[in-house]
Amino acid sequence: MLIQAKEVKLKNGETLILKSPTPDDAQKLLNHLKNVFNQSYQNMNHPKNNWDNFPVEEEAKILTDFASSSSKFMISAFLGENIVGNLCCFGMGGEFLKFNARIAMGLEKEFHNVGLGTAILNYAIETAKQNKIHRLELTVRTFNEAGIALYEKVGFRRVGILKDTAFIDGKFCDEFMYEMLIGNT
Repeated sequence: MLIQAKEVKLKNGETLILKSPTPDDAQKLLNHLKNVFNQSYQNMNHPKNNWDNFPVEEEAKILTDFASSSSKFMISAFLGENIVGNLCCFGMGGEFLKFNARIAMGLEKEFHNVGLGTAILNYAIETAKQNKIHRLELTVRTFNEAGIALYEKVGFRRVGILKDTAFIDGKFCDEFMYEMLIGNT
């Protein structure tokens, strides 16, 4: 599904536009993904060079799929022509699970602690609620203190720990599982 554009002003005075990226934004999104993975690959699910050779045509297909879906959406943070943050919300399949969704996000480091994470998450929660999502979930590596603080700040509740979920830089690491009940069906 496509998300309407929303203007947000950050603590640093910059104004960004939160909206769904379109297939025409595929190269911009790939540039963002390359930046985020190079900066914070330990918090992601792929190595830092994962997006270096990813075809822009394939990314455009992914964006087309998101735009035409009724069970998932993407919100990108545009600073002018550049994407500096991105959030994906994936609905879970099956009749009994259709009111659940999983969130994944990444922000470029220069946009940490300026309100972008809070803005993009709140917009995702609002959008999920409008689309009859009852429960959101996410995981975060136990060493990602900034991510943990952000998720708890917007109202996610830690519900468990997943042991040895990722093998990064030669060792296993744990993740916390978080959920938020947004209360509609």
